[in-house]
Amino acid sequence: MFTSVQRGIAIGLLLSSFLWVVVHGAPATVLPVVDRSGGNAYCEAVSAAIDAAECSIELLLSSGRVEDVLLWDAIVAASDRGVSVRVLLDASDWAPEITEGNRQVVSYLIERGIDCRFDDPGVTTHAKLAVIDRAVIVLGSTNWNRYALREHVQADVIVRNELIGELFAEYFDRIWEERLPVDGVEIDFGDLLSDVPTMVPLPDGPGTALSASLLLELLPHARESVHVSMYRMSIYPNYPGSVANKLVDELILAAARGLDVRVVLDDCSFYADSADANLATAIYLYQHGIEIRFDAPEMTTHAKLIVIDGESVVVGSTNWNYYSLERNIEAGVGLLWMPHVAKSFDAFFEAVWAAGRPITP
Repeated sequence: MFTSVQRGIAIGLLLSSFLWVVVHGAPATVLPVVDRSGGNAYCEAVSAAIDAAECSIELLLSSGRVEDVLLWDAIVAASDRGVSVRVLLDASDWAPEITEGNRQVVSYLIERGIDCRFDDPGVTTHAKLAVIDRAVIVLGSTNWNRYALREHVQADVIVRNELIGELFAEYFDRIWEERLPVDGVEIDFGDLLSDVPTMVPLPDGPGTALSASLLLELLPHARESVHVSMYRMSIYPNYPGSVANKLVDELILAAARGLDVRVVLDDCSFYADSADANLATAIYLYQHGIEIRFDAPEMTTHAKLIVIDGESVVVGSTNWNYYSLERNIEAGVGLLWMPHVAKSFDAFFEAVWAAGRPITP
């Protein structure tokens, strides 16, 4: 169900030639989109949003496949009726199979008259972002391939707001034209947060760590609970000042204050380095009093979701590891002091938690 947020103001900042806004209570609709294995909520919601497009669609993806992805039919149909469509895909150095799948998508779309290209090979695009008519955004953890759409556990959101939509459209424009700020953008969230419904866009790129910065502001002020579902979470003993370590430390401090802090991690059975990282982090958190569960080995829990006090949510494509937090192109959003939105995401977390396996001492 869409949740409406009404009446308020928007604050705009121009930093390093990058337009950034935080929206306090401005008119908006927010639709949580969560899927467990076999679910179809994402496909249905995104197809409807694409079918409603009138002017433009920008699509930024880490991984796509042509086969068994009906969403491409909706994209082609939109282009055929005159909607301007641009698609940008990652050219991955670390996973050649991703690049090969994306290359097939590029060829498929170009053959159908759609402007589609690879990103700058010097960066990793890990975002899963669609911007429709520069007013509606779709973002979260879902790639456009059969496994992601049909088998994985995912958390996404659709937001309709012209300010947020224009910001992410500008973000896409800059990636498309290779003109992101060279040194990233830093923002002090402490001066902008309040107790009214607030949307905080988190368009991250190399040198920018907005998602982490927002969480490092929110977590010390958590009063009751912090629930995390994360595909990958890393700690770096040799780099104690790393952003990933700071986030993990804030979870530990929250648990020490007596809060309900629970974390679900993916088993990562398909990627040995991710599995090792998650296991090391799980043991570390368990040793520091945090309840940890893994998903079943046959499942992929791909969500990147944090729910704080049952009223604030940070959701997007950002894992808690160095590259995702500090180097990759990522897309997320903070939906703060919106208990009706948080309720849906927290119910999703509880379902994933209930299906998980406790860590063995």
